[in-house]
Amino acid sequence: MRKHKTQLFKALTALLTYVFILLAANNNFAEAAKKKRAHGNLSKGVFLVATDKLSGFSLQKTVIYITQHDQAGTSGFIVNQPTNLNVNEAFPGTHASSSTDNTLYFGGPLHSQYLFILTQTESPQGLYPISHQIYFGTGDELKSRLHSETTDLIRTYAGFMSWGPGQLEEELTAGDWVLAPGNIKQLFADDTSDLWQTLYRLWAGSWT
Repeated sequence: MRKHKTQLFKALTALLTYVFILLAANNNFAEAAKKKRAHGNLSKGVFLVATDKLSGFSLQKTVIYITQHDQAGTSGFIVNQPTNLNVNEAFPGTHASSSTDNTLYFGGPLHSQYLFILTQTESPQGLYPISHQIYFGTGDELKSRLHSETTDLIRTYAGFMSWGPGQLEEELTAGDWVLAPGNIKQLFADDTSDLWQTLYRLWAGSWT
């Protein structure tokens, strides 16, 4: 009888161990699936849309266009915070042309004393590619673009946003942001006042 009880105890122990392992595996799978849904589409050329979890913080209702995402981290520009100044008013030494002296946007708190541009152009020499003929420019190339009269779409930003390796992924998993496909018309829209509401309404669920 004692031997039978011992065998039964061992069998129950083995069964419970198997159940715990199975539950742990399921939890790990669920967590991995959650992370994939949250940031599986994170890449250059997508919009990062603040969720209601950021209400009351400085980044509430912001839309950020991702310009770089790799092992070194992620960076981009807030695209729905126009200032009340044109480029030449905010940076008198820029000497932007009549076609590029447009509204200056606040791109983010990092290096806000410097200008950066996003442009849609078929002449990308000296620029950094993002997606769909969208390029990023800074330094001397930025000055050259802003000095010239052009029909290219150009938006000028002061400052940018940046995250270290894995930081943005953690914020996405926590539900601080959702991702939305990049859209040229929305990126260069004359009026971005309803951009956050539009994107959040469309993409607050999962993006598959």
